[in-house]
Amino acid sequence: MNSDDDIPIPENEDDDPQRSAAEIAAMVERLWSAAQSHEARLGLLHERLGRLEAEEESNPQPVARWLTFPAPPAAEDAEHQGETPLFTIACFVHYYNEVYVGRTGSRAVAIPDCWLNHPGLLAEIATLTYTWRAAHLGRHANVRDAQYWHDRWRPAFAERLATEWTHPHCLTATHKQVGASDLKDRYTE
Repeated sequence: MNSDDDIPIPENEDDDPQRSAAEIAAMVERLWSAAQSHEARLGLLHERLGRLEAEEESNPQPVARWLTFPAPPAAEDAEHQGETPLFTIACFVHYYNEVYVGRTGSRAVAIPDCWLNHPGLLAEIATLTYTWRAAHLGRHANVRDAQYWHDRWRPAFAERLATEWTHPHCLTATHKQVGASDLKDRYTE
């Protein structure tokens, strides 16, 4: 026997199961219906995505439900494009002084007007500002971060404000240099 003998000889082609034209037409119809269904779903998803993108463009920093006062203006807001982070920080200082100043004699004192003259204080206010924004604004804002900010970041900042960054005169009257001398920030020309 040679290798040619191992090749199977096809049987009568009339015995092969063949699909009738009706069966093929039914299969095509089912595939067409499935394709139409998928196209409709894709169309709905495309519309929904368009609405979400438009909403995000019109309100890129949605305010958290628990924020009871309007958020301070920021350089990151569309209407303040071109402003520097110092604008954001200055607006937050104003907001902080309106919202977070406590009773007389407590550590919850106002940030002094001379905050720009205290480099360590400015550095800390900058991080305080942006942690507040992250906790209260945008899609990733959450109540746990907001509560953590109020429970940890703000009180610790208030403590250092009163004990480390400023002279007592700065908190009650006029600026008095203490600690690091004035430094030029990277945003002021």
